[in-house]
Amino acid sequence: MKILFIISNLANGGAERVISTLCDEFSKMGDTCEILYFEQNSGYYEYKATLTHLPLYEKRGILNKLNKFWHKLSKFWRINKAIKKSNSNAVISMLDQTNINVLISTFFAPKSVIISEHTDERELKSRFWRAMRRLLYPRAKALVVLNESEKNYYNFSKNAKVIYNPLNADFLSPSAPANKENIVLCVGRLESVKNYEFYLKSLALLQPDLRKNWRFIIAGDGSQKERLLALNNELKIGAEFIGHAKNTKELYAKASILALPSKSECFGNVLAECISFYCARISTPTAGASELITHAKDGIITSELEFAKALEQLMSDESLRASLAKNALRRLADFEPAKIAFKYKELMLS
Repeated sequence: MKILFIISNLANGGAERVISTLCDEFSKMGDTCEILYFEQNSGYYEYKATLTHLPLYEKRGILNKLNKFWHKLSKFWRINKAIKKSNSNAVISMLDQTNINVLISTFFAPKSVIISEHTDERELKSRFWRAMRRLLYPRAKALVVLNESEKNYYNFSKNAKVIYNPLNADFLSPSAPANKENIVLCVGRLESVKNYEFYLKSLALLQPDLRKNWRFIIAGDGSQKERLLALNNELKIGAEFIGHAKNTKELYAKASILALPSKSECFGNVLAECISFYCARISTPTAGASELITHAKDGIITSELEFAKALEQLMSDESLRASLAKNALRRLADFEPAKIAFKYKELMLS
């Protein structure tokens, strides 16, 4: 079976990691994969697939230079042509605007298009794109979402299925919870949606005697870096901003607590990745957290008003951290790549 993945950009995001893992699993099943991407390939992930670059947003030729409308319109023809050329049995498109472009491109040439959403539906702000999403998503063969809340929102789209992001083998083998340090770890982009400004203000509310015995590490880069560094200095928190970390396993292995203070998370990959490293998880009440954490059993879900208090309790109680981390191990089977790939294959063959 030939499977074509379509995505705008091959960067270091969660959707790209999912494609990399699925390509690996499909190759084990004897399938071949191709990835069609429109912008850049950062080289962050390895793909067992043919990579095809379609420079969709680069102006080409005199007509495009003279006529912006023609340039925008021609992209649908170019996507359609690339899909036909791939000679694939199934198409899997990733992320909202790419999904819309693919569905428009295949409007008059039906194809087995499966679309996949990896962000909170509220993240798409444009009224135009939201209207296009509502109009076109029902044309897809299936829609893959990451939690039940998103599935309920997309009730206008036929055949919506909840399929989790897979974890690769590095994150599926529990390691002994030895050498844990007093570290509260955050992993994520330094952008507004990750809510780090609120997080730093919450850390300022912790008891000083408790706080001085812990390290607060934030791994990630983004547009808010300078602002957050200034706030960190102003509040005298001493949080450590270490930039983008390529090998997060080492951080998970040392950290006792994984904190996710986001405003919204459709899934929250870090909540799954840290499980096998015995990190006690605490999160704001996002859709992803509600899907991946059973409150007070295998993690803590708490409101922004109670976040500092809940984090303080977790930092103060080693037995609570150990209990939550141990209970979370039961969830690892939900993220096995072979199981996730099989669910995608069922959609393709249905």
